[in-house]
Amino acid sequence: MSFSNEVKNELARIIPEKECCIKAELSAFMAVNGTASETGGGDILLRAVAENAVTARKIYRLLKEAYQLQAAVKIIKQRRFNKQHIYEVESCLESDKLWIIRELNVALDQGKRKAESNRALLKKGCCRRAYLRGIFLSRGSVNRPELDYHLEIVVHERWLAGEIQELMDKFDLEARGIERKNYLVLYIKESEKIADFLRVVGASKALLDFENVRIIKSMRNEVNRQVNCETANMGKTIDASLRQIELINRLADSNGLEILPPQLRELAIARSTYPDYTLKELGAIMNPPLSKSGVAYRMRKLEKYIEDIPDYEI
Repeated sequence: MSFSNEVKNELARIIPEKECCIKAELSAFMAVNGTASETGGGDILLRAVAENAVTARKIYRLLKEAYQLQAAVKIIKQRRFNKQHIYEVESCLESDKLWIIRELNVALDQGKRKAESNRALLKKGCCRRAYLRGIFLSRGSVNRPELDYHLEIVVHERWLAGEIQELMDKFDLEARGIERKNYLVLYIKESEKIADFLRVVGASKALLDFENVRIIKSMRNEVNRQVNCETANMGKTIDASLRQIELINRLADSNGLEILPPQLRELAIARSTYPDYTLKELGAIMNPPLSKSGVAYRMRKLEKYIEDIPDYEI
């Protein structure tokens, strides 16, 4: 099972305790996958589409909890959401219940819904969390954290994309938006913000799994950076050592090391004797011992002394 499905299965099992949150989450389902149509007898058929059974079961329960509506779930064999079949939750509204479709802002037949959700359902922070949870269940996806960090929500209507982005901004989630073919996509690529989103919508288990992987990846990246840094430093040390030894050997073959001042001659002999030593290790065997910076200063002085010897060719 993909990580995205794991998150959705967890979210689908969350039933809000407050009626206001139940209605807010229902309005999210209806905003992206809900319709209402006349049956011919004056009643209205309210329909919501879900991509899996657990989400359909949740919509069924929320309709019953919020509005005491009896619903039916049907399996429709058609390709949608990259699946072979989808689920439809249907409930028949009698004429005295038509206020429900207005409260949830569901389009009636070909009628055009308002270019915004019912703001009264989104006043509280808990309701905004529930709404985002419903939106993600309907049109969201998130990569497994072992891969590239990426969470996205795909919708058709521009007003809805703007509304979702506004709600996400209230939680400092900083979602960005792009157009992809005929869709509007809101996405988050920062790992910390994805973790914040999972926390906002209540995916506690998924958040724990996500954070565990994120910590391991962070530690691995830090180790890799340290290894690369140490490897680079080691390479520089080896290159400098080879250059210094070549300089010292050529002086020994041409003029001899006796022409060097005592302190420089001691360092030249130490470098030739211990070619793999770092500056710090060379300093430890000097008499008296020198610090790393002291050896570096003396080594620069040694190199310049050799280069300034008359008739000496480097």
